[in-house]
Amino acid sequence: MALHRSRERRTGRVISAAAICSALVASGCAGTDPASPDLGTTVEEAYAYAFPLYELARHRWNALETPGSRTATTLNAFAHSRSLPGPDDTWANGPSEDVLYSTAWLDLAQGPVHLDTPDTGDRFYVLTLIDFYSNTFFYAGERTTGTQAQKYFVVGPDWQGQAPADATLVRASTNDVYVNLRIQTDGPADQAATNAVQDGFRFTPAQPAPRPGPKRIRPVEGDPKSYVDVVNQMMALDPPPAEEAGLVDRFREVGICGSGCGWDGLPAAAKAAWTTEFPSLGRYFERLEKAGRATGWTDYSSPGNLLGTTEQKDHDLRAFALATGGGTLGMSREEANYWITFTDAAGAPLRGTQNYVLRLPPGGIPSNAFWSITLYEVRDNGQFPTPNPIDRYVISSQTRGLVTNPDGTIDIAVQATEPAQQTANWLPSPSNGKNFILFARSYVPGPEVLAGKFTMPPVSPR
Repeated sequence: MALHRSRERRTGRVISAAAICSALVASGCAGTDPASPDLGTTVEEAYAYAFPLYELARHRWNALETPGSRTATTLNAFAHSRSLPGPDDTWANGPSEDVLYSTAWLDLAQGPVHLDTPDTGDRFYVLTLIDFYSNTFFYAGERTTGTQAQKYFVVGPDWQGQAPADATLVRASTNDVYVNLRIQTDGPADQAATNAVQDGFRFTPAQPAPRPGPKRIRPVEGDPKSYVDVVNQMMALDPPPAEEAGLVDRFREVGICGSGCGWDGLPAAAKAAWTTEFPSLGRYFERLEKAGRATGWTDYSSPGNLLGTTEQKDHDLRAFALATGGGTLGMSREEANYWITFTDAAGAPLRGTQNYVLRLPPGGIPSNAFWSITLYEVRDNGQFPTPNPIDRYVISSQTRGLVTNPDGTIDIAVQATEPAQQTANWLPSPSNGKNFILFARSYVPGPEVLAGKFTMPPVSPR
């Protein structure tokens, strides 16, 4: 198996976050600081601002407080996905068929931790450390640090001291940290080798925890009281940047400010505003689908996007990305770029009853690591791999026997029945005629992607 060895870094041009939001979501993002906003508007803005605190607290609860869950683990210990998902795996919406995921949770208020990464050789990986505002403050892997064995010393924002001489100091921007690790895998035959690489990544506390951390509030879905109280606990444990103090002070009137705020202390008018607005908040996937049906391929991370960095200040776009692009969580556009489409070239929904062709340019999607096209059938509870006779859910730059046209372009046959020719290029669609979506990924995107010069080609009916 030949996995990419490139170590290049590239940057793209910058445009405003407002312009990105407008292009990405036809339904629009929340405005910025309108004059004399009413309570409903303030609730909407506070919800978007605080959404990462709630969403990461929810994932943390599922991992650390829910025995038997798919991501169950303990502090400072990885939970690994050990195999690529099939049609019966519904643990994640739109799961990747290119990489195996591993996740972990840190509480640096209990002290620093050592992080050891193994030598992965030619195998691509990216490890991200993400604060509780969903900002990535550290990357390790092929693009940023190389794939050789490394040692790091991860500390909280207020920690004082010296890192061990043989380790690189990494200072987190919040005490609570979510860790996401992606390791490239080449299908079932490569599973055992990939699992061995996963086991080489380790966290070790630098000192015994002095005492258990505070008991966390359990998130309750659909409950505005739970939302407010969870967010305030997390904001107290993980204070926002100092420059956002004025913004947080404005959200105080609707009960979002940290240790000084809570549901029970809210006036009746603020509680009523939350109760009225809450059912309509957070419908981010509906917005994504609406935009996708209107525009064809939707670029998750167009030029100028600051997601996956510590500089993202468009809080509505940040919340939208976290809710709809869990797969991209923590990834800057220099690390990976994703596209999604619900429709064909004519704007009709993609269906298993129709044959399609997706013609990629020579070399496929521009990438310095690898690219892929994954198909998910649409079910009531999300988008998942579709059953098919060859158990194929993805076509990628690693697909064996992929056939190119004389001009170097690559035709991917997207259909329910096996084509007469070029079966290596066949991406099976639902045999029961269900709707489906296509998800394109480019890891360490090429300069055309970063500069905004690359456009995903249309999915054409045959």
